Amino acid sequence: MTSLRIIRNRFFATVFALALLVAPFSSVGAQERRSQMEVPTVGSPVTSLFDLGASVLTSATRLVAAGDPYSQFRGARYTNAGLLSERDESRLGDQLHLEVRKKYQIVSDGQERVNRIGQRVARASLRPNLKYSFHVMESKEINAFSGPGGHIYATTGLLNLANDDELASVLAHEVGHVVARHSLKTIQQSQTLGGLANLFGSITGVAGETAGQLGTAAATIVASGLLAVHNREEEREADYLGVRAMAKAGYNTEGMITMFQKLQRVNRQNPDLLGSLFNDHPDAQERIDNTRYEINRMSPKRRR
Repeated sequence: MTSLRIIRNRFFATVFALALLVAPFSSVGAQERRSQMEVPTVGSPVTSLFDLGASVLTSATRLVAAGDPYSQFRGARYTNAGLLSERDESRLGDQLHLEVRKKYQIVSDGQERVNRIGQRVARASLRPNLKYSFHVMESKEINAFSGPGGHIYATTGLLNLANDDELASVLAHEVGHVVARHSLKTIQQSQTLGGLANLFGSITGVAGETAGQLGTAAATIVASGLLAVHNREEEREADYLGVRAMAKAGYNTEGMITMFQKLQRVNRQNPDLLGSLFNDHPDAQERIDNTRYEINRMSPKRRR
């Protein structure tokens, strides 16, 4: 039985790693199934956050934007149903963090600021009881991303550009991705065989030799860029969750708008700082308009 168990574990780990090697392709298919109206975007997560690479909106999206751009998200309930348990999500996130540390330089400069602001918006989010960890990466690129289980990363380039309200908007957006389990869904749906829950249980349920297999799988996830894969509907959802969380946390929600505007200027002056997604013409206006709509919608409630 022990031999069969080891063989099974190795088989699952090998299949998972092979599946993730083609993740940029399989994840696109998964994202398309999740949102047929949207085209998945892969690239720098902050560039995904502000979605300046979108050149044309679909007619259906225009109709939604003309009314309530966030109508489909209101009243949504967020759970781990159908996904990894929250405990296993956190364990996966911790393993992914070990691989992120190998790939990127994590620094202490700005750490207190990012953690202070990040924890404040996280506590005001729709997933306040998760253990969040905020990290700073040394990079001139204006960037941020999040992983399963509450690990959130921001670059020194972003910290240098943003004031506290603007940084709160970015971190609240990334918390929104965690609330909605976007990265967890992407990772789970990227597989071509089996389920992540089965594989995760097979690997983490055994100590010793097989413990390293989860590390191999996590390294492949980080290398494949799956943590940066979000379709535009998910970006809108994270914007919606983010602006509401930052308002509840007491930050000035205009910071999300001025952050968009700063990124527009950077895109015109030095687009290389914003990553490869900015090959197309910028189109941040939809995000600005949506944010203004939500701020106006929230304003009467804040005055009560």
